[in-house]
Amino acid sequence: MSEAVLPVQKVLLVDLENCPGQIKQLQGDMEAFSRVVICYANGVPRIPLDWLVPLAKAVNADRLRVVKMQNGGKNAADFGISFFAGMLMQELPADTHFVIVSNDTDLDHAVNLLISQGRTAERVGKAVEPTEEKEQGIAAHETSNPIGVYCAHLLAHPKTRPAKETTLRSSIKAKFGGDEKMADEVLKSLLSFAAVKIEQGGLTYNDMTLQALSWPSKG
Repeated sequence: MSEAVLPVQKVLLVDLENCPGQIKQLQGDMEAFSRVVICYANGVPRIPLDWLVPLAKAVNADRLRVVKMQNGGKNAADFGISFFAGMLMQELPADTHFVIVSNDTDLDHAVNLLISQGRTAERVGKAVEPTEEKEQGIAAHETSNPIGVYCAHLLAHPKTRPAKETTLRSSIKAKFGGDEKMADEVLKSLLSFAAVKIEQGGLTYNDMTLQALSWPSKG
């Protein structure tokens, strides 16, 4: 009997600063690629709430990595893409194919370096979409993905996280302009995903789950 031929692994590296519209294709990308790395420096990606569970599973399985560069700047995401391309080149099989999504031709250098090391690689450009507009004083991404925004807030402020359920709810409510319904929904989601647990009257936070649910903002 002949040995089974394993499928070629494919890696997708997305420069979200340059191609923000690529986030809308994330679910399809997760089916087509064995690893997906998204790098950005500013803003907050906007995703539907029903994506959270499958994307959290992908993060926990180390198939999806979303990286906000600590220091912003014109080429911050480019450096992140180049770093993870090199790291994954060392980690994954020699026949792994790399696809970089960016309109920035500077990333052709990363493509050429991968090819020089015997890998197959390409850069694909995508159309740039306009910046999100504001809705009634609250950013549009906050109304479409409130749990992601609040998880980012908790990660950005680890020393001032609420210690009790009542103060957590008040914090969520304040974050979203006093919206009672949204506060209830976000609190319910945090508990159902076990990002927050109520133990002996106090709260404990699971940073790994917070990170998986989060699309980091500036807090």
